[in-house]
Amino acid sequence: MIQKNFDAITNTDVDTLIANEVIESKILEYKQELPGTTDGDRKEFLADVSSFANASGGDIIYGIKAAVDESGNKTGAPERVVPIEGVTADEAKLRLEETIRNGIDPRLRVQIKEVTGWGEDGQGFVVLIRISKSFASPHMVTYKGTSKFYSRHSSGKYPLDVHEIRSAFLATDSQAERIKRFRQDRLGQIIADETPVKLSSPHRLVLHVIPIASFLNNERLHLPSANSLISEFQPISHSAYGHRHNLDGFLTYSTGNSDGGHFGYCQLFFDGSVEAVYSDVLRFREGRPFLPSIGYEQYLIRSAGSYLSGLKKLGLLPPVDISLALLGCKGSCMGVDEWKYDVTDRHPIDRDPVILPDIVIEDLEADVPQMMKPILDAIWNACGFSRDLNYDDDGNRNLR
Repeated sequence: MIQKNFDAITNTDVDTLIANEVIESKILEYKQELPGTTDGDRKEFLADVSSFANASGGDIIYGIKAAVDESGNKTGAPERVVPIEGVTADEAKLRLEETIRNGIDPRLRVQIKEVTGWGEDGQGFVVLIRISKSFASPHMVTYKGTSKFYSRHSSGKYPLDVHEIRSAFLATDSQAERIKRFRQDRLGQIIADETPVKLSSPHRLVLHVIPIASFLNNERLHLPSANSLISEFQPISHSAYGHRHNLDGFLTYSTGNSDGGHFGYCQLFFDGSVEAVYSDVLRFREGRPFLPSIGYEQYLIRSAGSYLSGLKKLGLLPPVDISLALLGCKGSCMGVDEWKYDVTDRHPIDRDPVILPDIVIEDLEADVPQMMKPILDAIWNACGFSRDLNYDDDGNRNLR
């Protein structure tokens, strides 16, 4: 795999692979030509793609001739670029995307781009496909009635046998458990006030945004300068008052109260995970605590969208796991406008902590209000309502 943000890869990076004779591996494969259009060619292509997703992820580069030894056997090293011919880059990408979409189950999201810079006019191109290790693995090739699973080792792809398929499904369960344990550990530290900055109150909303592939692969991102990070990774509600790199990654934090406690922080971990804690979430009326039903949701939706945008700029791929928890909010009610809603009885939150069901999204440019609705519905459920009343009966966000 080319160790670079996918969108930033250029012909220089491809030429460097050739100059350095970078050998094919479990995470990198060279192909001279695009997949053909026969059923066999399509199945072979889908086997290649799914094998990367079921293993450690990686890159496939089409348009590179492999070197051979004196006996005519491939060495695994790239020899030279052979630009793709007979098809435009857009046509090639569309065909590959359609084949993947219709031939692998569960559906698999990949990144595909052309890289230009060869030939007399500089318009000759290769096609690069980046496949991330999948959280939804194992993926099965289903094209034309096929039902086969593949994975990869250093020599290339191979079909999984029954025992390996069973192990792959069990591994997926253990991956979900790893994410759950991470959240539990972090929530325990936040409850114990083991936070990177002192917080202003024990009433806390905690948002976790976890890019699954980089988290499970224990990736360590090269984080850019603070100026490149601070705009997307702001604390919930408040603008960043301060920031710094720390042992976990990069931290921004808000202003605070007279006791030196901050209203919140946003911690970006080196693997791309985001933890945002908002300790100014409750309001009080006549001594009774309540969640401001419109205000905190607007802050939350805005922040979630900003974090997803930031992850995309860091070159991370979906899926992304998003979860929310309320700490120290037992006994608080949902604050609603009684002139707008027929609210005759208020039901306070009956437990602490409140752990909301997480969601997994497949698109970093998803409609954030719609994406967050299941989590917001669950908060309103905890306060005695059937759903979030800031959405209409059709599920559209509608602040009346």
